[in-house]
Amino acid sequence: MVEHGLRSGSVGLWELVFQSMGQITPITILSGLILSIVGFSMGAAPLVMLVSMLAVLLSANTIYQFSNRIAHAGGYYAYVADGMGSRAGVFTGLQYLLYQVSNLALEYLIVAWGFSKSLSYAFGIQLPIWTGVVWISLMTALSYVLMIRGVKPSLKLALILGGIQILFIFVLSAFVIARAPDVSLAPFLPSSSPNGWQGVFTGFIAGGYLAFAGYGSVVPMGEEAKAPKETIRKAVLYAILLSGIAFVIGSYAMVVGYGISNISTFTSQVIPGLIVAKRFMGALGAYAFIFVGTFLSTYGTVVGMGTPLSRVIFSLARDGVIPRSLSRVRSGSPVAAINATYAISISVAVLMGLAFYKVFGFYTGIYYAWAIFGILATLANLLIHILSNASLSALSVRSRKRWLAWLLAPTATTVIMIIAFYFSLLGLGWPFLLAPAIFVAWSAISVVWALRVKQTSVAQNA
Repeated sequence: MVEHGLRSGSVGLWELVFQSMGQITPITILSGLILSIVGFSMGAAPLVMLVSMLAVLLSANTIYQFSNRIAHAGGYYAYVADGMGSRAGVFTGLQYLLYQVSNLALEYLIVAWGFSKSLSYAFGIQLPIWTGVVWISLMTALSYVLMIRGVKPSLKLALILGGIQILFIFVLSAFVIARAPDVSLAPFLPSSSPNGWQGVFTGFIAGGYLAFAGYGSVVPMGEEAKAPKETIRKAVLYAILLSGIAFVIGSYAMVVGYGISNISTFTSQVIPGLIVAKRFMGALGAYAFIFVGTFLSTYGTVVGMGTPLSRVIFSLARDGVIPRSLSRVRSGSPVAAINATYAISISVAVLMGLAFYKVFGFYTGIYYAWAIFGILATLANLLIHILSNASLSALSVRSRKRWLAWLLAPTATTVIMIIAFYFSLLGLGWPFLLAPAIFVAWSAISVVWALRVKQTSVAQNA
C-alpha cells in the first residue's frame, strides 16, 4: 500500500523551537555574524541586535496570523496561495526551494572552508583542508539517516544539541561580562557607533535583521506538529525571543570582552569569539568554543534547513507542481522528498564549489561560492516574506477587517524588507553579481512554471 500522508502530531513545541533555532544558529554571534555587525556599528552591536529582535517580532506577525488559519506542509507556499491564489503560491514554493537549497549548499561549503582553519587556529596544529570535507560529510550522513527514520528522532537530537549551544552562549557570556573591564551600558547607546543611528541601522540591515533568517522554518511542519495552529505560532515566537536574547547577551560579551577601546580592530580577527573565550577562560574555553561552535552546531543547522525543505518538496509534488513520485511516504516520513533534498543540495554545492576551486583555489574559491549562496538565500528569503505579507494584506482588503494585524503590520514589515533587499545588492562586484543573476533567472523560470500549473487550491490539505 502506498502512503500519502505525513505523521500528524509527531513533534512537539520545543522540538520545533530548536529546529527553527538550528537554522538561525545563535552561536554565530560569537563568530561570523558578529564580524559583519561590528563592521558597521562598532561598539553598538548589542543595540543593533536589540533593535533587530524587535523588528523580527514585528515581521513574525504574518506567520502568527496565518498559522491560526492554515497548517500545511507547503508552509509559505500555502500562505501565499490563501490570499493571492495558487499560482502565486506555486511561485513562492519554487522560491523556497531556491532559498533552502542555497542555505544547505552554503552550510556544506562554509564548514568545509573553515573547519581545518578553526582547529588549526585554536590548537596550533596544521590540519589538511580536506578534513572539513570529511567532517561535513559525516554530519550530513548522520542527519540523513535520522531524517529518513522520521522527524521525531532527528529533531530530538537537534533539541539536545541546540540546548547545549544556547547554554554555552549564556555561560561564556556571563563569565566574560563578570570579568571584563569595559562593562557599562555604552554598547546600548547609538553614540558607541561612529555614525550614530546611521551605523546602528546599517548594521541592522546588513547583519542584525538577517541573523534571524530561518525563524519561519517551522512553518512547513504544520501537518506534523501537535496542535499545529497553536504550536507553530508559539514555536516561532519562542525561537525569536530565545535567539534574540542570546544574540543581545552574546554580542555584549564579545564587545566588552574584546574591549570597546580596541573595537576598531575587531573585524580583522579570524574568529573573535575564540579569542575572547581563550582570553577569559583559557585553553578550556577555546576547546569548548570549538566543540560547541564547530562540532555541535553543524548537525542542527543541516536538520534545521533540510527538514522544512523536504516538506515543501513533498507538498509541491503532492499538488502536482513537480513530479508526484517525490510525494512518496514511508512510515509517515517523506522519504522521496528527503532523498531529493540531499541529492539536489549536495550536487549544487559540489558543482559550484569545484568550479570556483578550479579557478581561484581552495580558500578564495570556496569563500566566493558560499558567499554567492548566502546572497541567493537572502534574496529568496526576503521575496518569500514580502509575498507572504502581501497575501495577508490581500485577505484584509477582501474581508475588510483586521486592518492593524493583517494590513498595517505586514506593510511596515515589507518596507523594512525592501530596504534590506536594497542593501543586500548594494556594492556587489564580480563574482558576487552571479547571485542576483541566478536569482532573476530562477524567478523567471518560476513565473513560467507557475503559469503552466492548473489553478487549484494548494491549501486543500490544511
